[in-house]
Amino acid sequence: MEELRAALQKVRHDLANPLAAILAETQLLLLNADRYDEETVTGLRQIETLARKMRQLLEALDR
Repeated sequence: MEELRAALQKVRHDLANPLAAILAETQLLLLNADRYDEETVTGLRQIETLARKMRQLLEALDR
């Protein structure tokens, strides 16, 4: 059981860092949403929403 817990923590860590970068970059782009067309902004918002959901899933691995 301890091996599984350690493996899950490693997966969480390995995914959390790039996910944080994706979320941060997406949010930075959305700060200037008026520069982009509607389709791009919709896509960025979808990326942000899905990244937040993924972050919640990863955080649940620690519980």
